[in-house]
Amino acid sequence: MEKLKFGIEGLDEILKGGIRKGSAVLVTGPPGSGKSIAAMQFIYSGAKKGVPGMFITSEETAYYLREDMASVGFDIVPLEKKGMITIVEQSVTGGRMVSIEAPLKLIQKRKIKMVVLDSLTLFEYVYGSSVNEFRKGVISFIKQMKEASITLVVTSERESDDGMRFKPEDYLFDGMVVLSMVRKGSSYERVLHVSKMRGQEHLIDLFPFQITKGGLQVFPKQIPFSLIEQDAVKKSKK
Repeated sequence: MEKLKFGIEGLDEILKGGIRKGSAVLVTGPPGSGKSIAAMQFIYSGAKKGVPGMFITSEETAYYLREDMASVGFDIVPLEKKGMITIVEQSVTGGRMVSIEAPLKLIQKRKIKMVVLDSLTLFEYVYGSSVNEFRKGVISFIKQMKEASITLVVTSERESDDGMRFKPEDYLFDGMVVLSMVRKGSSYERVLHVSKMRGQEHLIDLFPFQITKGGLQVFPKQIPFSLIEQDAVKKSKK
């Protein structure tokens, strides 16, 4: 089984080497949890190693995406100039169908092997309240990526900080990485959980992570301090 490194320190250890080539992985969490950074880290890491990638953005312009990524240490402009990273702005105002024709032509032309869609909300805008059409659209997109031998990472929003309220679309992906925040006294602690990863072994515990210059950094050998505090409170009440 051939794998691609996700490019996030600690996460590849949790995934025991990375994610399977050609798989579709969902990175999900509440606002501010680091989803877009994690997705770009996947593309950025691959590009630095010579694997061309595409970042499809539906809620942010390419200009502001570059600015946001530069703030965490990802200078993607030189890699864009080399053709190693391609940013595609996908407007949600152009009609009822998500156009994949232009991205597919670029994928073939530039021999792209890694694609990010940020975010799944794009399909919600297109298909509105029709759950069935929404699922069909997502399934069709994943199928097209697999037929093109693409390793796909998609981001999505979650209303709950605990990240464990599953949505119908969660089941459409091969893998699911949940980013969430756990209460720690008067603040919050960022934690990561690999909910599933079909066809490969992975660790299933909650792991703390932080966002620094250089992106996400996960600590697979640590227990979240917030959970230790919760356990201590429970024991004191017994």
